[in-house]
Amino acid sequence: MSGRPDRNRYGNVMPNSAARIVIWLAAGVVLVVAGVWAVLPWFISSEVVRSAIERQLADITGQPVNVAGRVEIDIFPAPVARLHNLRVPGPNDSSGMPLGDVLTIDMLEVGIPLSSLIARDPGFSQFRLVRPSLRVHFLSDGTVNLARSGGRFSEAVAAIRRSESAEAPGGLPLEARQAGFGAVTIENGTVEFIDAAATMPEKITAISGTVTWPQLSGRLTSSLNGIWRGAVFSQTLEMDEAIRLFAGQSAAVRFGLDSDILSYSFGGTVSTGNPLFAEGAVALETQSVRQALDWLELDIEPGRAIGEMSLKGQMRVDAHRMRFENMDVVLQGNSGMGVLEIGLGKKNPDITATLDFVDLDILSFLSAFTGVPPTAGRLAQPVSAAFIDQLNVDLRLSAARATAGRLALTDVAAITRITDEYAVFEMAEGSAYGGTMQARFKIGRTTDGLSGELGFSHERVNTGALADALGLTGLIPRGQSTGDLLIHAPIERWSDLVTRANGKVQLTVVNGQIAGIGPQLFLGADGQQRFFRLQDTSRSTVTFDTLRIQGLVQDGVVIIENGAIEYPRVTIGLNGVIPYGSRSLALTAIARSKARTNGTGAPVVQHFIGGAWSNPYATPILLPQTGP
Repeated sequence: MSGRPDRNRYGNVMPNSAARIVIWLAAGVVLVVAGVWAVLPWFISSEVVRSAIERQLADITGQPVNVAGRVEIDIFPAPVARLHNLRVPGPNDSSGMPLGDVLTIDMLEVGIPLSSLIARDPGFSQFRLVRPSLRVHFLSDGTVNLARSGGRFSEAVAAIRRSESAEAPGGLPLEARQAGFGAVTIENGTVEFIDAAATMPEKITAISGTVTWPQLSGRLTSSLNGIWRGAVFSQTLEMDEAIRLFAGQSAAVRFGLDSDILSYSFGGTVSTGNPLFAEGAVALETQSVRQALDWLELDIEPGRAIGEMSLKGQMRVDAHRMRFENMDVVLQGNSGMGVLEIGLGKKNPDITATLDFVDLDILSFLSAFTGVPPTAGRLAQPVSAAFIDQLNVDLRLSAARATAGRLALTDVAAITRITDEYAVFEMAEGSAYGGTMQARFKIGRTTDGLSGELGFSHERVNTGALADALGLTGLIPRGQSTGDLLIHAPIERWSDLVTRANGKVQLTVVNGQIAGIGPQLFLGADGQQRFFRLQDTSRSTVTFDTLRIQGLVQDGVVIIENGAIEYPRVTIGLNGVIPYGSRSLALTAIARSKARTNGTGAPVVQHFIGGAWSNPYATPILLPQTGP
């Protein structure tokens, strides 16, 4: 009701005049603030902001900065300036010639604190860069001199370097410690690496994300996405006391890179000084080593069949070597652990390792290093010697269990070596099917090209279990076997090691059987006087004492020079050829009884054995007769 006195919170009466004064004062303050806010766009000119931006960026980069385009200022809802077509020229090269713009930005948006705007001395700590393009020029020695151009950053780097010398002891100056870049948001940026020795510059495009560095002496963080060599990637980085790392000292670094091709992470200490140094935990994973090496352009040709690989452990790197300890590695499904060291600084990296696998696929492991096809259907592929030219390897391997195709082995010990002249895989020890096996595979250079060598030896192996594992049928002697095979051939394709092979073979099987085969069959006592199939399991099988084979391998054919099957009362001599490329037989079997009758010689029967391995036949070519 008009004229009624106001009361305050304590119930006291507030005179009407006092209340009106408070209201008018509040209204006045609002009007003043609104007025100041309304006239700010006219009070602050675009030239003031332009000059302030150019001055601050010049202070950071040490180079003159030119805002060639228009400047726009928005006050609501918060003061923002937008500058178009910004250019930062780069320093001159060693000959004094300009290197071109080091940075161009289509549009730079900066937040302006209100206090600095009113004081007509704008300061900036929040930046948004739209379509920036950064060019990094490498010096002739392959480095980038970060302290060469001057500016806040370079001066801080130089101050730290001076503090390391006896002439200028001390730390980073207070002003430099407090200085920083603030927070930078990047939209659709490009980084171009220019090297005088390269024909084409390296580019990273479509860069978007944030980089935050509030103080030069503090932590630098970044979270960026981009496209490099056609692959989309995301990157995260944290560097404690980052300025010291740029100055050649050490700092704690946490780095992550993730893409469809390669994932990598590192956490530890890094030094960019002399010598370079890094130590910490590392993890790497790729679904295709071939694709990863192509992406990184390391000029290393892996095996054609190599696929996924993961690695995790402790890494220590200096200018001469990279060493992984307590390492867990998975290579094409082969999981192992051990120590790996990579020698740096030479034309070809030196890789040495001691790896212990639980399970090892030997063929896929060979594919990883030499490109040997893991299946017979791909043997027609050409052989490349690139892996000999690019790597020096010395790997010592062990595996509790291993496979080589259908073969299953245990307690395997092997080595892999690659030098400038040859590559060799040698299984020095392995247990399988009741006995032991050794194997050797080698590719080497000759004056005419490449040669391949394959060796295999075994002792006391159960050939029946081995044949069942390999799915072999036909005239397979089943018993305890010992033997050797060594072949070599000039190779242009992997199949040449089979089709053009030359070498020797020997085999001894004791206390064995060949299904459906007995001595009487070849003596003619079973009434077999004409063509008959050998694969007839309805016939009785007789155990032999010893089967011995000695022969040559020539151009894909096994030539049996001396062969015999010893039964208690009969000896069956064997000679002929086995063209294993066509899986056929062409043998002569000469059966001779050990018994003598009435002082006469032992009867002799000769058969020809031919046809396919899986279904051979025999026919007599010399009927029983009495020797002298």
